[in-house]
Amino acid sequence: MEKRALKELVTFVPGINPTRAQRQFGNEIINYYDQASFEADYNHEEIVAEDGVKSLSLNTPSLNECDVVISNSLQLATMVGKDNVGKVLSLNFTKIEFDSEELDKRYFLFLFNAYKEVRRQKERELQGVGPVLRIPLRSLGEITVPVIPLEEQKKIGAIYSETLKLQSKLKQYADLIGQLTSSIIEETLKGE
Repeated sequence: MEKRALKELVTFVPGINPTRAQRQFGNEIINYYDQASFEADYNHEEIVAEDGVKSLSLNTPSLNECDVVISNSLQLATMVGKDNVGKVLSLNFTKIEFDSEELDKRYFLFLFNAYKEVRRQKERELQGVGPVLRIPLRSLGEITVPVIPLEEQKKIGAIYSETLKLQSKLKQYADLIGQLTSSIIEETLKGE
């Protein structure tokens, strides 16, 4: 199995500094991609991943559906959903531009989020002081990943994506069951 550095397969586009954003975009109001946006995408609220979808423009911090974004503080990646199209990345996030057809987006998500070897590499590269540690872009590019045939990548990526969707639904159901149980118990206690 061939292993390659991420910098050979993708380009990392850092988010913009909000203090400089007004000069760059000329707008007073900029809709930023924030932690809530990331969590909604990560929890697969309305993600439709089409392999044919391309970014409208390369190397811009505004997002298109199915762009891949890394949360610098969480060291996790997700795919942008419909609700977050057009938002602008802040410094807390990094957009991934896929340079070639050698790496499937959902396979990248599996590798970056769940593959043990990549997680160990990310842990070694963490830098910073205090509770929020980050991985420098240069170090992200040095992470090596297994490159397998594209058809296998697509299968693995699809399985990973469907597993995350199922886990998210199961968590929602567990929360609803907990709320239902609490409300039944409270009603029973009120009745007595």
